[in-house]
Amino acid sequence: MLQEQPGLERHNPVAMGLIVMNHQITVLQLLKRARALVDAGQHAGIIDAISALKAEANGPKRDQAYYALLETASESRGEADMTALSSASRDAAMALLDATIKRMTQRLH
Repeated sequence: MLQEQPGLERHNPVAMGLIVMNHQITVLQLLKRARALVDAGQHAGIIDAISALKAEANGPKRDQAYYALLETASESRGEADMTALSSASRDAAMALLDATIKRMTQRLH
């Protein structure tokens, strides 16, 4: 029988949050799916699209997606808030989703 050794959790990628074992989608995947919903015309805006994915992503994961979008918006426009996300036109929503996905992807490489 294997015994757990103290301190092994420091080397366990699951315990460190690097691997998600409950098959939750990542923030990047969530943004890509939200983008697809907006692009297909199934949802008019960012908030509606992300909210529609609540079966795939829990509340904290959706919040992280909103924060990522707000961070991207604030980098390009200065200040940003949830009102800006909810009132964005389809074209503005697509541009912000694309910019956020690009920014996050670049950080992975």
